[in-house]
Amino acid sequence: MSNVAVLSRLQFDAHTRVIDVDDGFTMDQVAAACAAPAVGYQTSHPDPSKPLRVRRTTDDDTAPTLPRDLTVKAAGFTHFECIDVFVE
Repeated sequence: MSNVAVLSRLQFDAHTRVIDVDDGFTMDQVAAACAAPAVGYQTSHPDPSKPLRVRRTTDDDTAPTLPRDLTVKAAGFTHFECIDVFVE
């Protein structure tokens, strides 16, 4: 397995972070990895009663939500791919 660096935007957080994720990670694991350095430090979970979800970043935030069990490799993420981590 190999690592891919993604640019992560967490909902309601003012920072964009570079996060290394393994290409075997599911989107649930990607969301957790992206939230880990921010939640409880610089921001809070957008809604703790709901799971974090992942989508590709677009100008109008209308990209489809990726399935929670989809892997990084199957999604075709490339280095420095921009993603949004959010609650629906």
